[in-house]
Amino acid sequence: MKTLLINTCTNRIIVAIADSEATFSSCNEIIENQMSNIIMTKIEKCFEEAGLKPNDIDQIIVAIGPGSYTGIRIGVTIAKTMAWALNKKIIPISSLEFMISGYEEEKLLVPYIDARREAVFTGVYNKNLDQLLDDQYITIKKLIEYLKGKDYIFVGDDNTIKCTSPLVNFQKIINKHQNDVGVNPHEVNPHYLKNTEAEENLKNA
Repeated sequence: MKTLLINTCTNRIIVAIADSEATFSSCNEIIENQMSNIIMTKIEKCFEEAGLKPNDIDQIIVAIGPGSYTGIRIGVTIAKTMAWALNKKIIPISSLEFMISGYEEEKLLVPYIDARREAVFTGVYNKNLDQLLDDQYITIKKLIEYLKGKDYIFVGDDNTIKCTSPLVNFQKIINKHQNDVGVNPHEVNPHYLKNTEAEENLKNA
């Protein structure tokens, strides 16, 4: 099943066209404040390199968060629009699942994204991408307390916590979700985990 995968939730843009056995084309690059300007170019290039047209794919897997509010909206909007226009199945997944999909260690996998103010967006997974702790917004102190005595690996793109870099395995992601029925594109929404600062200020006003 040919799949377009999209993750724009952080400063790392990830786009790929793959199936359960091979990756036909991919982009995995760290960028700075250019997501909206280059995402469609990267998607078009992936189709060109794969020798495929948009209608040749069978489904779209999109990361719906957590991460950058703007980045999440960009990826989700593009995926929803393409799924609706092409009449393709869309499967929303966590951006954190993308980050640890390439790891095969028996240790707990703890992907995280800096949420500022001594907090992170995180969850806990195993190498099979099974979620052992729900994605959430949590202080670093509380996360460290939860992991005390456990054997784990931090995975991230910054130095908030000593970590290793994200590794992506597109085949593992596709196989993990091969039986998902998909979601109506109009029902796919960003999964922020936390209100924006403006929303928090308005709520506390």
